[in-house]
Amino acid sequence: MLIYSRMKSVGVQKQGENRRVVSGVLEDELYAMQCEIAVDWPTLTLESVQARMKRFTTERCPLASEVFARAEGWRIDSELDGKIKKELGRMGCRHMAILMVDCCRALARAELARELATALEADPALDKKGLAEDFFRRYPDLKDYLQLV
Repeated sequence: MLIYSRMKSVGVQKQGENRRVVSGVLEDELYAMQCEIAVDWPTLTLESVQARMKRFTTERCPLASEVFARAEGWRIDSELDGKIKKELGRMGCRHMAILMVDCCRALARAELARELATALEADPALDKKGLAEDFFRRYPDLKDYLQLV
């Protein structure tokens, strides 16, 4: 018998060369929320953040809609997770903060996977380690962000 169930889903869309949109959903018996983050890919800058609460437990949770928009202009770097949790999660919703962190991390991983898949189509004997090293040379903040030091 199922006692508790939580579903979390994150998707990454490429919208042109320089824009990525990350959508996250979290649902369980207590919470239902969504966030959508548009990111300028080369600069790793959050262009827009939308947070929607459908089901929540505290009076602070609905504040997430306005509080999380404050992240617009932030960059994906080693400081981002802490800023999201401290500056947004404490004033809005901690669960939304964790969902937003998951979205940003998924974006970094998805872009590396996208580049790897494209490169492997062109050259099945590709040096994968070399591709990853080149990716993190171009985006050094992502290496720190994903803690791959």
